[in-house]
Amino acid sequence: MEGDQLSRSTDGHQHRIDIDTAAETKSDTVDGVEAERKWLRKLTSATVNKVVMRDLIARTPMLWYLGERSGTILRSRPGCSGRVEALHAVRAVAIGPFHRGDPGLAFPDDAKIPFMRYLQDQCALDVDRYVAALSVERDRLRDEFADDDAEADRALLDDEERFLQMLLLDSCFVLVVSMMLSKAGVGEDADSAARAASINREYFILHMAVAQHAEQIKLDMLVLENQVPFAAVKLLVASCGRLKLRHCVEQVVLGCFDDVCPKRARLPCHAAGAEFHHVLHLFHWSRVPETKYAILSTPLKLLKIKKESERLFPCSMELRHSAVWFRQASASSSCQSHLDMSFWSRTASPVAVMSIPCFHVHEYSAVVLYNMLAFEMHFHWAHGACVTTHVARMEGLVRCASDASFLRRRGVLASTRLTDAELVYFFRELGAHTVGARLPDEFGDMLDVVACHRRRRISWWCGGFVLHFFPSPWVAVSLFAAAAIFVVPSLLQTVYTMLGYIRSTSS
Repeated sequence: MEGDQLSRSTDGHQHRIDIDTAAETKSDTVDGVEAERKWLRKLTSATVNKVVMRDLIARTPMLWYLGERSGTILRSRPGCSGRVEALHAVRAVAIGPFHRGDPGLAFPDDAKIPFMRYLQDQCALDVDRYVAALSVERDRLRDEFADDDAEADRALLDDEERFLQMLLLDSCFVLVVSMMLSKAGVGEDADSAARAASINREYFILHMAVAQHAEQIKLDMLVLENQVPFAAVKLLVASCGRLKLRHCVEQVVLGCFDDVCPKRARLPCHAAGAEFHHVLHLFHWSRVPETKYAILSTPLKLLKIKKESERLFPCSMELRHSAVWFRQASASSSCQSHLDMSFWSRTASPVAVMSIPCFHVHEYSAVVLYNMLAFEMHFHWAHGACVTTHVARMEGLVRCASDASFLRRRGVLASTRLTDAELVYFFRELGAHTVGARLPDEFGDMLDVVACHRRRRISWWCGGFVLHFFPSPWVAVSLFAAAAIFVVPSLLQTVYTMLGYIRSTSS
């Protein structure tokens, strides 16, 4: 028998115990191997990997947005100028914690209660079920808000009762206002409920109150720090038993902004099933092209640019001198982005063409564009930098009043309230926020193509010839008219004379 044997007498009986020494030896060997491989367990430990990755993020400035809590709803950076602070201000309604105590709002917290009651009465909102769902998702919804230095805001976010109350009132307000202002349709049951509610005194009051401040409410809903997690709005829709929307809730919300420039670049129906952090994220998604302007790392072309001035596009007047013709991009597609431009140039042609969609500048444009810029500045790694790229290009193209005037005539820039000088200041102010921003490959590629075209002497000669002899379209029209009046009759008279001479000689 393998191993040793131990015998002893107990109560007159002899018991034999076998001790398997080979098993003990094998166990000792396994323990030794396990001890020797502690280094392997340490290398493959998820905890150790998490600590190392956190340290790597902390030591890499370009990865600051991947910190412990990277909220998508956050205040503007401290130290901003008064004009920038005005672009973040809200005037009608505070959504989220950061503007809760602002004075003079048209819809304070108390004024949001009737919107919740409307959903209870007309759409069978189960408040208890909704609050229970919010409570389950509280940690995830809390992470959507960045930590703030203000003690009052931090206390609201960390107090579960006040936090859930804020989500309840704000989500109800956003959903009801979206249904009131949206141009997207709703189902037959909802349409009937809306028609029935239209003769209800409560609904009439809410609708008129919203209509009075509709424009400002829509702008407030696009301020980066004035948001509620969109997941809370979707949970609210699921908690309304009689709310039957023909379209998804994303499409209903986007319908509020159909009259807000820039116009949408994607069909709202494509938003169904996608994950959005808040209303501004949804609006940004709908306005930018789908497969362009993504940023995965710093483009190598931009790393080679030494001076900040080299990032600027040549102004439109300079491009005219190098035979670059500007034209308004065709509006054949209703979903063509107003934030995308193209540059066409061929080696065999001395002329290049820059196609730019007509960009309308309204009184509210600064607020919308600045908040879209702020969103991209913080989350370009996930959502690209289309708006940043377009503003950087326009800042270069519109550098003086003559540039703005020329682009107006070409139909690529429009504004009924701003003068040419004010348009220059408008893009210069926005362009200041793109300095140091990360830009995609499309920006560097177009810079290279434009620079290559401007280095060609034949392009400068062609552009100079046209500007010197045809400074305006009216000059060309005058020349053609003169040719039609004087040259063509002279040629016809010469032809008839020759024909008469030929006939006379032949006879």
